Amino acid sequence: MLKGQLIVSCQDYVEVMVEAAIRGGAAGLRINNPVNVSLALNKTELPIVACNKMRYPNSPVYITPSIRAALALIKNGATIVALDCTQRHRVREQPTEIIAAIHENGALAVADLSCFQDAVYSIEAGADILATTLTSKFDADFIRLLSAFGLPVLAEGGINTPELAKVAIDAGAWAICVGTAITKPHLITKNFKDALSEQHGV
Repeated sequence: MLKGQLIVSCQDYVEVMVEAAIRGGAAGLRINNPVNVSLALNKTELPIVACNKMRYPNSPVYITPSIRAALALIKNGATIVALDCTQRHRVREQPTEIIAAIHENGALAVADLSCFQDAVYSIEAGADILATTLTSKFDADFIRLLSAFGLPVLAEGGINTPELAKVAIDAGAWAICVGTAITKPHLITKNFKDALSEQHGV
């Protein structure tokens, strides 16, 4: 259903942005926290990649960092759950345990990655989909590398033009997830303003 399609990440002003994404033809949505998942599901039947951002002391991991965070999403209707699958220090359960809980409750697990080693770790942990969410920049070669594993690859992060989306698909991405370039009007406005200022020295 999502192969070759656009997923829009709606993190702020969720109701408005979900409506806009639907009107624009998005094939899926990425939504943060259980309440917003419920709001989105009340508006659409599009597939939703859900995450639950929670901060714990003494750990940099915040994207669905625990079984509790994952199950809260599933309870509110999520069937695809994204979680941080980096090997950074964490104070709650490991990805293997979180993914097992996701599967036990009938949902798919999307592994948000930062590097190749994370991908190997995530596959061993049982992830269903690999996502480039936590990489520092857009990297077609990394997408190509991940696609060789045979799992669907969700390209996310640094995709700020339609042209880059096409490059990602050509590199082997299963689907594309775009957030800031679509859903942050203030940053889009600033980009235009900065370009004009640079040209005219204003």
